[in-house]
Amino acid sequence: MTRWIAILTVSAALGLAQAPAPLVTPKAGFALSKLMYANIELTVYLVSGLAQPQAGAASDLPDDLAPTLNQMRGVFAYKTYKLISAFTLRGRNNGGAESAGELPLNNWIYDFKYRSAEVQESTPGVVHINRLWLEIAKRGGPLARSAAPAAGGGRFEAPSAIALSPNTVVLVSTDLDLKEGQKTVVGQSAVNGTDALFLVIVPKVIE
Repeated sequence: MTRWIAILTVSAALGLAQAPAPLVTPKAGFALSKLMYANIELTVYLVSGLAQPQAGAASDLPDDLAPTLNQMRGVFAYKTYKLISAFTLRGRNNGGAESAGELPLNNWIYDFKYRSAEVQESTPGVVHINRLWLEIAKRGGPLARSAAPAAGGGRFEAPSAIALSPNTVVLVSTDLDLKEGQKTVVGQSAVNGTDALFLVIVPKVIE
């Protein structure tokens, strides 16, 4: 199997999302001190796009991803889309978080993390994510590592400083801004030459 590595930067992130959500304005009394202790919840979807249709199989995605699916079909030529995995990750405003586990696909594992996610009074309704990292790799070997790990031991350095592992299948490393409540396709990575994996993220601010 040909291994394809994708390192996406924010300039390459796809601006594909469902209809823009109304701008969220700060609620009365939502002071800076309250923002400091807010939580940020990310709902993450890993979606596969198949170049060849599967006999008797329709696109298998939850209803809340239907608008995003329709837009993906208008941009990409994949015949079938399937949800590979979905998980929720919550951290404190201006803090980091991590989720790792197994994928029901090709005996792969994943590691998803970010150094910090924050909301600010100056940009209400926008979640700023710094050093987002998604790696999908073959089970049983080391993951990719930064040549100069970030403070705290995380692997969040620029792509040029990342030492790839032979087991890495997909790697996404980026900084980006997301609108609260809006589903955004952050990146698309080719797999097996003809198929693809999509990363879709939905942020939510919890007081």
